Amino acid sequence: MFGYIKPLADELKVREFELYKAFYCGLCKTMGIFSRLALNYDMVFLALARTALTGEKFENKPSRCFLKTYKKRAYIKSNNSLAYSASVAGILAYYKCIDDMRDTKNKLKKLVFALLSLFFLPGRNKACKACPGLDNKIKQALDNLNNLEINKCASIDETAAAFAGLMQAAASYGLEQNTRIAEQIGWHLGRWLYITDAADDFNRDLKKREYNAFINYYGDTGRFAQELDIIKYSLTSSLTEINAAFSLLDNSPVSPVILNIINLGLCDVQEKILNKYKK
Repeated sequence: MFGYIKPLADELKVREFELYKAFYCGLCKTMGIFSRLALNYDMVFLALARTALTGEKFENKPSRCFLKTYKKRAYIKSNNSLAYSASVAGILAYYKCIDDMRDTKNKLKKLVFALLSLFFLPGRNKACKACPGLDNKIKQALDNLNNLEINKCASIDETAAAFAGLMQAAASYGLEQNTRIAEQIGWHLGRWLYITDAADDFNRDLKKREYNAFINYYGDTGRFAQELDIIKYSLTSSLTEINAAFSLLDNSPVSPVILNIINLGLCDVQEKILNKYKK
């Protein structure tokens, strides 16, 4: 995952920001010491979203952080939403190592990624037992995306749709209610993530001559920068769809945090990324 899905903290009320941090710490504790390398903002959002989708109750309690033992922190006690997000993080971390190992030509890096994949393998195996069939759905979506990238697909919509399928599966897996809403949220969130990441990495990928659908389509920074308004419109359209889907859910204690992330946090991220090219 990318780590783009985070709140605009300055616009959160104190109790809302404390709730967000409690979910972050709760997911950290749920993942365990060694799998915490896979922890990021995106997985915290998934835990919040699953909480809103399922209506699951959660318990907030104080505990000491193993990094800062001098002070107790509030954290959400492990529940189904946190456990599921930890499983998704474990699967994605494993396949990210496999993908990086496959993409690099540096033998030393290949060895490093191979060792890292072994490090994340127990977490992936644990996730496979906890969520039967989820690993296959994620792998299938990643294989589809990898094939498009290998063939130098010049369509950002096509490659973004492949990643959107992954997020759709992750958001809706195992739900007995609000499945269609979860699929809509997952699809557009995945689409937004892929396009945002491709835009963010445009110059870096151009210098390193690595695959990027925008590079294959536009060719250089100049043409890409000329159509930033079109890209922004496309990204904002997906955020609008996510917001519309969430509005169909019953109000939840986590709703204010989720709405802050969608309407403010993600907008702030995309503005900062696109403004790089305006300058």
